[in-house]
Amino acid sequence: MLSNFLSLSQFKDLTFKNNAVLSTRPADKLSIYYYNDTHGNSDQMAGLLESAKAFKQKNQLNKDTVSFVLSAGDNVSGGNNDKNGFIYDLMQNMMGVDVSAIGNHEMDATPDGFYEEIKDKKMQFVATNVDFEDNHPLNNVVKKSIIKEQNGQKYGFIGTMPLDFALRTKEDSKKGLEIDDFDDTVENLQEEIDELKKQGVNKIILMSHSGYETDKKFAKALDGVDVIIGGHSHSVVDGAVNNENMVMSKSNEPVIITQAGENGKYYGILEAEFDSNGIIKKVGNKLFENINTKKSPTVEYIKDKSLGESPVVAQIDKIDPMPKNRRNEPCAWTDLVADSMRSELKTDIAIVNAANTRKVPQEGKLTRRDIEESSPMKNKLLKTTITQKQLVDAIKQAAKETMSDKEGVPGLLHVSGAKYKIDKQGNLLEMSILDKNGNYSPIDINNPSQDVKYSACYDDFVAKEQGGEYPLLAPKFAVENFDFDKDETLARHLSKLTNKDNLVVTDDKRIEIV
Repeated sequence: MLSNFLSLSQFKDLTFKNNAVLSTRPADKLSIYYYNDTHGNSDQMAGLLESAKAFKQKNQLNKDTVSFVLSAGDNVSGGNNDKNGFIYDLMQNMMGVDVSAIGNHEMDATPDGFYEEIKDKKMQFVATNVDFEDNHPLNNVVKKSIIKEQNGQKYGFIGTMPLDFALRTKEDSKKGLEIDDFDDTVENLQEEIDELKKQGVNKIILMSHSGYETDKKFAKALDGVDVIIGGHSHSVVDGAVNNENMVMSKSNEPVIITQAGENGKYYGILEAEFDSNGIIKKVGNKLFENINTKKSPTVEYIKDKSLGESPVVAQIDKIDPMPKNRRNEPCAWTDLVADSMRSELKTDIAIVNAANTRKVPQEGKLTRRDIEESSPMKNKLLKTTITQKQLVDAIKQAAKETMSDKEGVPGLLHVSGAKYKIDKQGNLLEMSILDKNGNYSPIDINNPSQDVKYSACYDDFVAKEQGGEYPLLAPKFAVENFDFDKDETLARHLSKLTNKDNLVVTDDKRIEIV
């Protein structure tokens, strides 16, 4: 019953110091270290490496404790196979990750690339709701379910890839695989759960990369899941709250659901105590802020040895950090990226979707690899013509949808060559365009012109009409395509700046939220 749940604060045997687990736990408890959606940001992962390693080492010494280190997916971001493989090496060799879900970004390098990155890894990947084409080698690597046995106890793992996978990925990432819809996912998960039960497994963990709200639906629709470790929506789920992240399953048994934000800002510790039937009787869940997010000399050394040293492009004296929510708050670094696109492609307007920025570099030396990691998606840029009405309508739609969504999806549009003001509900209040003389001229946002046109550049993800997040930016006029992404324009742009050796990157208020 839910009345038997305990909050983590009631587990007096848990203590933490310097992000390391120091406690001794009772023998009948499951202990999980979890994280999700780090997107290949090895700077932010530095603290996770330390705390996960400490967790693993401590629990290996305690033979009466069942423990796992788990990731809910989107471990990488972008199509650089070597960089992605390096992240998986860190997860396996330094963090000791036992099982990982598969997110949409695992496929950024295509299913073939993902296979090459993980084929020799010992850590396991689970996804129950994906079908790979016949004879694809991922059929032999990605498991529908996994059984882990410790101290005579069996734990089953099942997994979900995101149900909106097709909307979140490029065409190359979709080739050779198909994701089930919600109903089929539930059916296939339940079949796998039933098979696990036949093998004597009565404690089952769902590794989900489908989003927090969808995880709640899974919990209520399934019979036999005890814990859901989630990702994809970047939700910050702390504690254990009745009827929120603690719900009853289809068979009226308790399920605990959790998630730890994104980009390594948090990691979680979940403690659960089961009865002899595999039903949770006590649970505690706590998120901890990752206090070590500076570049790790150890990680940088390993990275250079693995990937080669990266050339220095600039020196940053001052830079605004990544916003708390990069989707619905202005980001100075993303503005600089947009400026580089407009400058290098010589357009009136440049547009970048906020979610494209995965990392804001730190003060100090800025390498080419830092730039690539900040925008790792490897989309292709394009140059086209847009009308004033098309631009205004796209800004309006993005702002309204973003500010009204709990997680900030799809994200604000950052611009160069323009600036705008919105309220907290996402209503566009005013907008100005930069003219040839370097002055901003206001435009009529209530009656934008169909006849006034601007040259504009953005990437082919933003330009998607079918299933895209910003369909109003689908090109209506001739398109010039480029075989590079924003990391290339930024590297070129910075190399030409007179202040590249003392760069200052701060918010210039081109997006104001009032």
